[in-house]
Amino acid sequence: MVIFTFVVQGVTALAIIFAAWQLLFHGRQMHREFEQLYVSRYWVLMDQRSAHFAITGHTRKRDRPVVRGYLQLCEDEIDLRRLGRVTDNTWGFWAGATLDQVAAPAYSKELATLRHDDYRLLRELMRTEGADPLRRNWWWRKTHGL
Repeated sequence: MVIFTFVVQGVTALAIIFAAWQLLFHGRQMHREFEQLYVSRYWVLMDQRSAHFAITGHTRKRDRPVVRGYLQLCEDEIDLRRLGRVTDNTWGFWAGATLDQVAAPAYSKELATLRHDDYRLLRELMRTEGADPLRRNWWWRKTHGL
């Protein structure tokens, strides 16, 4: 009888561990699908650039909405990271890419023409050289699939 109890407890423990692992995996997958929406949004913007802008990096009048759209996309991505909706791996890539792209003349000049309270999160990311806006510990991140 005692052996049977230990076996049942062991099987129960394994089932609980497996269920918890499945929940974490499912959470991570949901984050990935959500992140894909923002990657798609990025490529829609990049496809709207004029050939001149894509090749030289110099904007024309019709490229300003693309530049502004990119700045807004960055602001949205930073806000999502701050709220814990973007995984650690994705954020590592996005933060570096964002800093590189907004340092390009077309983006930095456009940002300079705007009010200082526009794109507040993007400006903070630039000021802190890419500091993570998510202020949560490792345990919280892992249990939330980040």
